[in-house]
Amino acid sequence: MKTNWAETYYRKQFELMTSKSAYPPSYFFEEEVPVLLEQVGRPFTTVLELGAGRGDIANILARRDREIVTVELVEEICDYAKKHAHQNVQVLCGDFNTIKLQQDFDLILYLDGFGVGNDYDQSFLLQRIFNWLSDDGYALIDIYQPLYWQKIAGQEMYPFGIGNIIRKYDYDETGNRMTDTWWEKGKEKEAITQSLACYSPEQIYTLCKKAGLQIIAYYPSGAMDFETGAFQKIASLDECLSYRIKLKKK
Repeated sequence: MKTNWAETYYRKQFELMTSKSAYPPSYFFEEEVPVLLEQVGRPFTTVLELGAGRGDIANILARRDREIVTVELVEEICDYAKKHAHQNVQVLCGDFNTIKLQQDFDLILYLDGFGVGNDYDQSFLLQRIFNWLSDDGYALIDIYQPLYWQKIAGQEMYPFGIGNIIRKYDYDETGNRMTDTWWEKGKEKEAITQSLACYSPEQIYTLCKKAGLQIIAYYPSGAMDFETGAFQKIASLDECLSYRIKLKKK
């Protein structure tokens, strides 16, 4: 997963959001977990969360008697996660492409981050997810919807109402990638950008199939209406910011 931008971006984003108290409130994660449980739809015990960040989702699941392993790339974020981890959470610092895991899991999560690298990188990671998944397990992965990002390219905003941080969304037509750029007001030269591949439902279906994984459900997220400034919690699969796929082994 290490690229020219990933480690630098996520470290700087973590520093900015921590220093400005710009993280989503705790109820944001508390509301997300029941959605995840409903999407899984059956009991599970062991969880692998990729790109787990500070471990907010992992800790809530752990308090519900699940055993969680999290993998995060940036050492500083891992240090924070370890200090705040529930006893049922094991925090690992490493690269998805090289880290060695000795068990399989009932549930694998990759929320809000899939698409680092090129199609080969996604295929490689999906194959690793196949290997980490128990025979009757599920994976839930968020995928960025290209039609949405094409439509909102160029939009700027203040994330979480913090007036001195500016965030700009854009779209790379050549690479079919969303870009998400952050900078502090007056410090445009220090801007940081992430670039994540976007996939239509048909495209991600093909990638997953090659890895031996079958998509059994699509769950569209909401979409930001920049004309009204309101976030629409319900959007169609063609209009959503991203959609979640539910995977099992074929």
